[in-house]
Amino acid sequence: MKTTLYKNTIETPINAIKNLGDYLPNISLPSNNIKIAITGLSRAGKTVFITSLVDQLLYQSKLASITNKKLFKVTIKSPNLMTKRFDYYTYIDMLKKDNVWPKGTDEITNIVLEFESEKRFPWIVENKFCIELIDYPGEWLLDLSLLDMSFEEWSEKTLTWLTQIDDPLVHHYLQTINDVKTIEDKELWIKVHEEYKALLYHLKKNHYSQLTPGRFIMPSDLASDPILHFAPIKENNEKLHKFFKSNYTNYVKKVVKEIHLEYFKGFDRQVVLVDVVEALQNGYACYKDMKLGLQSMFYLYDHKNKNPISQWFSPSIKKVLFIATKADEVSSSQHANFSLLLDDMIEGLKKDMDIKHIKTDTQLVAALKTTKTIKKEHGGQMLSFIEGILEKDGKLHHVYPGEIPSQFPSKDTWENQEESFKFLPPKKSYRDNEPLEHINMDKAIHKLIGDLL
Repeated sequence: MKTTLYKNTIETPINAIKNLGDYLPNISLPSNNIKIAITGLSRAGKTVFITSLVDQLLYQSKLASITNKKLFKVTIKSPNLMTKRFDYYTYIDMLKKDNVWPKGTDEITNIVLEFESEKRFPWIVENKFCIELIDYPGEWLLDLSLLDMSFEEWSEKTLTWLTQIDDPLVHHYLQTINDVKTIEDKELWIKVHEEYKALLYHLKKNHYSQLTPGRFIMPSDLASDPILHFAPIKENNEKLHKFFKSNYTNYVKKVVKEIHLEYFKGFDRQVVLVDVVEALQNGYACYKDMKLGLQSMFYLYDHKNKNPISQWFSPSIKKVLFIATKADEVSSSQHANFSLLLDDMIEGLKKDMDIKHIKTDTQLVAALKTTKTIKKEHGGQMLSFIEGILEKDGKLHHVYPGEIPSQFPSKDTWENQEESFKFLPPKKSYRDNEPLEHINMDKAIHKLIGDLL
């Protein structure tokens, strides 16, 4: 039997109820499987964030206040052998028992959580649904900007960017591609590729973010694949140009379009982790480059470019949550300004994306709280220090992190921090079913999936 709700609209009873839910306040009827992409550039903290997110949902000790005290149960579903599973169990042991940071992932992994909650209304038939969390390397998202760039356009853009960087290895690479005009040895051509790849690794270590192709620094299963044998060059060697152009074209078609784009298009929501501390500590060039990197990650949200790919892809994601990570690396008194820095970082990006139909929000977090704020006298005044175990020697230290500005400085007034402080996971004896200690993960969960709980 079918029921007609409106003229020319035929629905089954269940679908009719779901449509009715659209017109009732505070009712959320999730589909059976919500896919959430967790993205961010290198060192933003994706692995620890996902581990903590799962941990908080499993044990829920501080989540009642954000879910209207409604009961729900979360279990980790059995792994799908067709995809690589996010290794929550290993990572949580490293953080809770071994007090070490897990190594960041360089490929796509996922973990599926099954939710069972109280029925909010007696006529709701199903009270179970799944959320799939996908760890998606931000470096691979950068490659989506290549979809509309020819090899010549990508080379010109990349080389123009490199000429703005004052670095010996950059200078050497630019000289190398000037000297290849008469070289016809394919092995030497591949050495040009290897030099460019090494240059990307070097720039990554020096806090640059806008590094393409992403598979050069996070190759995963393509580590030895000849499809990666290309690099940005000038058109001064016809045979080399043809060789690199062919590989670049295949890379964009076979890897970026058929793998990255195909995988990413099915996501319902997205979390974007932003390492605001890294941007602030490493100077104007790092900050500017990180902003451009974030813009490249959101290439396909740019509705001003009305190409068919954008029109087909963009409606998929309905919610984007921007998160400033590592809030424990500044004192608690500075958290308000820390949040403002995130707003400053993404303000232009949100406007450029023109995503009025996509809900966006922001939050600062520490997925694992490694420090605590203490008051200490210094120079005749009481200042906020942070106390934690430093990576450099494994000992407890009191560190003065300084004052956080409410917006990023101008290029001329920027002062680089001489030393950055990295902390280890705290040595804490966790009780059974006790989740990781954190800052604001409950608020992040509420903003991300609170409507589903």
